[in-house]
Amino acid sequence: MAKRKWGFILVTAVVVAVASKKEWRERVCIESKLACKQAQEAYTFLRDNREEMVSQAKETIEGVNLLWKDVANDVRAITEKAVHIRETSEEAIHAAKEAADEIKALKKQRELE
Repeated sequence: MAKRKWGFILVTAVVVAVASKKEWRERVCIESKLACKQAQEAYTFLRDNREEMVSQAKETIEGVNLLWKDVANDVRAITEKAVHIRETSEEAIHAAKEAADEIKALKKQRELE
């Protein structure tokens, strides 16, 4: 409650100070009118260009969606290739082990002969 009281006192002091000086009052009025004019111009711009901005936003969203689909397809393809490489590597390792076993068997067979 004390903060609210001090805030009210501060605002009142500022208002009294601005109201007491003619040049400050004029400056506040000029700045207020300028802010109002700029707000009206912004509103007019938004109103006049709303459809164009909405269509650009839709195009951008569609473009982003296409990019995400492309990324998803690329990730899927990379995953498939990685699985294929893993399977091929396992097959190559298995074939190399079989070849090594055959060579060992042939070596033992030659030693026995």
